[in-house]
Amino acid sequence: MNSKKISRQMISRMSRQSLKKSRMRNVFVMVTIVLASALLMAIMMFAAGQREGNNRQLSHAQQVGYYNLTDRQVKALKADERIAYQIQVKTGTLSEMDGFDVMPYYVSELSDEIRIGELESGRIPRKKNEIALQAGMLKKMGIPARAGSLVTLNFYDGNSETFTVSGILKGGETAKQFAVFFSKDYAVSGSQLKDMPYEVYAKLYGATKMRAKDCQEAMYLIGSQAGIERKYISPSKAFLDSLSVDSQKVMLYGMAGAVILLACILVIYGVFYLSVIGKVHQFGQLRTIGMTSKQMKRFVLREGGRLFLYASPIGILIGGIAGYLIFPSGFSMVNTLLIAFGVFAVVYLITMISVLKPAKKAASVSPMEALRYVPQKATKKKANKNMCRSLTTFGLGTMNFSKNRKKAAITMLSLALGGILFMTAAAYISSFDKGSYARQGLFKDAEFNIQYSSSAIELNENGMSDLQAKAPLNDEMIQEISAIDGVKKVSEIKNFGIKFDFPIHDEYDNNDSIYPLTEKETEDIGKYVAEGTADYDKLISGDYVLVSDNTNVEEIYGWKFNVGDKITLHYYDGEKMAEKEAAVLGILNHEYTLDNDRLEGWFLMPEQAVLNLVSYDSLNSNLLVSVEPEKEAAVGEVLNQIIGEKPELTLETLADRRAAYEVTANQLFGAISGLAIFIMMFSILSMMNTLITNIITRKQELAMLESIGMSKKQIRKMLLFESLLLVFATVGVTLTIGTLCGYALCKVVYNMGAFYMDFQFPMVFAAAYAGVLIIVPLLITIISMKSFSKEALVERLRGAEC
Repeated sequence: MNSKKISRQMISRMSRQSLKKSRMRNVFVMVTIVLASALLMAIMMFAAGQREGNNRQLSHAQQVGYYNLTDRQVKALKADERIAYQIQVKTGTLSEMDGFDVMPYYVSELSDEIRIGELESGRIPRKKNEIALQAGMLKKMGIPARAGSLVTLNFYDGNSETFTVSGILKGGETAKQFAVFFSKDYAVSGSQLKDMPYEVYAKLYGATKMRAKDCQEAMYLIGSQAGIERKYISPSKAFLDSLSVDSQKVMLYGMAGAVILLACILVIYGVFYLSVIGKVHQFGQLRTIGMTSKQMKRFVLREGGRLFLYASPIGILIGGIAGYLIFPSGFSMVNTLLIAFGVFAVVYLITMISVLKPAKKAASVSPMEALRYVPQKATKKKANKNMCRSLTTFGLGTMNFSKNRKKAAITMLSLALGGILFMTAAAYISSFDKGSYARQGLFKDAEFNIQYSSSAIELNENGMSDLQAKAPLNDEMIQEISAIDGVKKVSEIKNFGIKFDFPIHDEYDNNDSIYPLTEKETEDIGKYVAEGTADYDKLISGDYVLVSDNTNVEEIYGWKFNVGDKITLHYYDGEKMAEKEAAVLGILNHEYTLDNDRLEGWFLMPEQAVLNLVSYDSLNSNLLVSVEPEKEAAVGEVLNQIIGEKPELTLETLADRRAAYEVTANQLFGAISGLAIFIMMFSILSMMNTLITNIITRKQELAMLESIGMSKKQIRKMLLFESLLLVFATVGVTLTIGTLCGYALCKVVYNMGAFYMDFQFPMVFAAAYAGVLIIVPLLITIISMKSFSKEALVERLRGAEC
């Protein structure tokens, strides 16, 4: 057996024996590695699970939709060899029934390729009088949920038709709107679908391997060659997004991973650094009997490697289970194994990096240095000019705290990093106003939104302007609503319904609306003009319009409006459809779109200019009803009765939105607080290791102080004061920098459009954080002193190891 092999075996045995003696250090290092491995594994599995789950959903969805198609265009798409799979669809008009809505559909087939619906039992309709629908709808109608049942549907146009159930669709247990599928015969000649244009949902060959831009261009090219206008081609944004990497998510997960690894490095480095300092004499003895610097370094690294091998698999297993439970629908065994291998390699690397510096320090210890080594390096410090020092428990505590500044700095850095992240997360959570989150948009100051239903606008041959003339949301209705007990205020939103032609791009009869600017809004709008002007005299003439959200126009149509472009407006003037040519006077910037949540169309014009075009005086498109909180439910019931008598109107409620947004907010809070707590655990582990090691390595010193008359109570006070100096310094740094970071984060998010963020200092979180940091050293000091008291003073003076 050669000497190198013998050397490796000896170092391996020595590292095993050393691990048996340093159990406290092992516990800290292993817990740190378990936490780091588990957290990294869970985060990576969550990210991969989201992507995998999204891809699985997209595998059952269309990649592109073509709308408003003629029979010739449908045939052209059927014959296109670039399309891998397609279905033909017809969509009817929403009809209100007793407590729920019905949407008629025709689908050429139900398939997993493009999942429009799934059959639970029975078959898709084949005859004109057959339908397939969800059991939840039949339950609401009091009809047995089985094939063969007879169902009478009352449609929006007054027609009532009776059908036989051929199949039951999955889902819909809690739905308020139900899809009803009809046969091909009904799609051709049935009253609700015969006049509706076809739609085609399609998947392309090789689309999943294309770049997003190339895929989108291919979708538009296929539609163009089939004679379909660009505005009727709708690529799936979710699918196109899946073809590229989301840089924001990569940055977010990357930052989370980097923070976890940095915290892990600080803790492991701190633990091994303190361990090496405590074993300097032992290392000197090993050097004396012939161990080389290289062997010493390998000895310490071997200890770190063994601890990693014991702990990392446990952490990876815990993280894997947590990742699965967080996102079970996105679980993939292949992804899990790849992530586990990656986490194993990364955590091994950072463990070795953490141990490397302490290993080098151990290798640099010479036998002579070990004999005279004092951990605090007090011998290297210049004498203090102040020769009269305070020898009270607090004075001694202050002197001991300042002796090893490097050790204190490492611990403070680890604690401060975790504390700053914790306070940033706490500030975000405390500043996140759930009420304002649900009130985004039109519900900012209202609990109910009354508006014209999309089906009523679509069915009216003259559009929304006809409804505004014949069924206005006028003062009479406002007074009726205002008279309801509990109503505080009824606000009006104005939008003038139009259709516009844009001959330069062959666009005709496009539904849209004009936002009527008040006099003050007209005067102030100049600051938002990116191109052209907002000349008041020209705008008030009614011959000019302003254009907003031009970027979105380009995304939908493939072109954008320019200053000077001429458009033709079609609108109902109170007696007949009229038209007027208008020129684009100015283009508004994106900031205007962000600042105004009441825009529904592309165009803006002074309100007086719009009123000059029509004979009616109400341009209201929405009524926002604000109520007293305790009477919200009662007012809602009355409003439902009023709206129920007006089929052209629909009612949206804050209560429905609040319930949906609450789930989203809670998920976000859970993810943020979970990450912050894990980071805090790293920091607390580092502090516990520092405090315990500090007490244990000074056992002889503490015994000496006790032997010359210092009481146990005084020693306990001294140690506690040392610990609290570290805690108070850390809390000060954390509360200052952490609060500033939290404030900055809230401001950045607010400026990005999250107006529900209102900075609030996280008082409860800060108090809890400070309380934990104070309690931990108190408990450690008390427990350590009790442990020492079990050992005779003489034994402690001899320096026997615990």
